[in-house]
Amino acid sequence: MQYIETSDKSVTELVKTIQEKIAEYKFGILHIHEIQNTLKSKGLEFDKECVVLDVCNPAYAKKLLDEDMKLSVILPCKIAIYSEDNQTYISMNSVVQLIDDINPDLVETAQEIQEILLELISACK
Repeated sequence: MQYIETSDKSVTELVKTIQEKIAEYKFGILHIHEIQNTLKSKGLEFDKECVVLDVCNPAYAKKLLDEDMKLSVILPCKIAIYSEDNQTYISMNSVVQLIDDINPDLVETAQEIQEILLELISACK
């Protein structure tokens, strides 16, 4: 499952808003992937704006990894911001579903993480 919201902000404005607000939710941005620039640097033309944020809450990451190192494959969480057909979108995969697929015993923790990230998205869009 994927959560997708629209925004009246541009991709750049939305990324900046998340950067400004994310600490309020006890998360941080580990890396910003500017897909358009990355593809262009590899000699590929790509005319759509797309930014993927690797976001993490260290306490939750430690808790999950202490329980099951297989969860490392889905960490950090990702938030994608992109423009298509003159509309800006912000999206995120279901953290609950991703964790449930690997370790159903940690769904409660996944739900907590997902709720926080969805609140962040709602506040920023």
